[in-house]
Amino acid sequence: MQIDAEAGKLCKTAALTLDLNGIAKGYAVDRMTEVLTGFGITASLTALDGELRGKGVQPDGSAWPVAVEKPDYAVRSALAMLDLHDGAVATSGDYRHWVDVGAKRLSHTMDRQRAAPVECGAASVTVMAASCAEADAWATALLVLGAEAGLKLAQRQGLSALFLTRQGGDFLPQGCGVFA
Repeated sequence: MQIDAEAGKLCKTAALTLDLNGIAKGYAVDRMTEVLTGFGITASLTALDGELRGKGVQPDGSAWPVAVEKPDYAVRSALAMLDLHDGAVATSGDYRHWVDVGAKRLSHTMDRQRAAPVECGAASVTVMAASCAEADAWATALLVLGAEAGLKLAQRQGLSALFLTRQGGDFLPQGCGVFA
């Protein structure tokens, strides 16, 4: 893939499929929440894959419980629980959409500087923000940067982010903001 920023062009140089889901699903969740609000719904939990937005609270007055999934495709389980109230959370990772080539796991997320799949070591990045589009964009960008550089940027930006990095057969959590 060649990027010509001056001309505003993106050119394929080999067989390549460009998937904008890494930034589009959060936006779609925000729009769905707005549609519900337009119908007079004052409280909702809207979700699309790993992007969720909670508006208001549940009928009993409690926040919306949201699981941070352990980034293991074979065993779907919660690693942690969050209380979501008038905010959004998005997770980007390499554990649902990937291909194994030899001993390498190639993520569906692309590193634009290398024009190749991300090889950052982070299995997933979860971000909480006011809007789902913002959370989704940050989660994807921080995943591309990797745990070390991504965590530094998240701290500088005042974000709430949780990085899960593979370490042996388990995951090393590193976070900032509400995940510190």
